[in-house]
Amino acid sequence: MAKRQGFGLSPGDRLTWRYEVIERLGAGAEGEVYKIREKATGLFRAAKLYFKSRHGSRTAVRYARKLDALKDCDIVVKYLHTEEVRIGDRFIDCLISEYFDGGSLEDLLATYRGKRMPAFEALNLIYELTRGVAEIHARKEFHGDLHAGNIFVERRGVAFHLRTIDFHEWGRSPAVERRADILSIIRLLYDLTGGRAHYRKQIAPVREICLGLRSDLILKKFPSIYHLRAHLETFEWA
Repeated sequence: MAKRQGFGLSPGDRLTWRYEVIERLGAGAEGEVYKIREKATGLFRAAKLYFKSRHGSRTAVRYARKLDALKDCDIVVKYLHTEEVRIGDRFIDCLISEYFDGGSLEDLLATYRGKRMPAFEALNLIYELTRGVAEIHARKEFHGDLHAGNIFVERRGVAFHLRTIDFHEWGRSPAVERRADILSIIRLLYDLTGGRAHYRKQIAPVREICLGLRSDLILKKFPSIYHLRAHLETFEWA
């Protein structure tokens, strides 16, 4: 069985006869994502490799169907196909999707002094993330695993363009999962702006969204992703 610490693929490794590994992009609760090159065309793709679980290939199939259902959502990577690949003596479920030319939010944050984004930039990025997740929620779906390691960011001028490469289902109801997405987005804003060490001195617009990470207060103020989006579009700067 694949170990939770990862598959250990390195640049130059083959992923079937069709693909070459370029680099590891990130990881989520269900597996790892690699940047790969299609050998026949030279085109870059993304490959999600699934950890073995008691659910077998059902996880990969469910994920593929979810990506296909959300193909019109800008924040969701575009699904291409699924296959089984061999890594050592193991056969692993692998989902191939488009490659998004951007780095992870985790890597982007590491480029800032003290790993802390200026509040205006962080709010701008969180707004783009909220817009993207709102499209998912509008289809009665959810993400389920939003964190800085599986959100990819490309900067164009003053704008952030985002893609997400991972979804997860924890066995909770869709309504609970959608509320969890809201809490995850707000936790990201909290972390991007410096977390606990800087929160007390943080500007009011950030504190009025993060609310000390009190989930009861957050969900009362933002009972849906649309309430959060509306707030980000209309709050007044002091």
